[in-house]
Amino acid sequence: MKFKNGQFVRVASDNDNECYDSFRGKKLRVVRIAHNTQEHPGYDDGMDGMPLYDLEAVDGTPVNCSLYAYELRPW
Repeated sequence: MKFKNGQFVRVASDNDNECYDSFRGKKLRVVRIAHNTQEHPGYDDGMDGMPLYDLEAVDGTPVNCSLYAYELRPW
C-alpha cells in the first residue's frame, strides 16, 4: 500500500517491533516519502523502491524513525 503526504496512518497491528511502542495506536501523518538512498539516507536499498515514510503524530508525540509501507495501515 502506498500513502500520500498528509495522509493519516497507523502502525500495522501485526508489526511487533517494540521500538514503535511509543507511537503504536496513535494517529500519524505522513510528512515525507522516499524511494531510495538519494531521497533518504536511512533507506535500505534492499527494499527495492518501497516507500519509506517520515511521520509525525497529530498529538505531538515524536516519531523518531521512518517506517516502510508494509509497516503501516491507513487510519
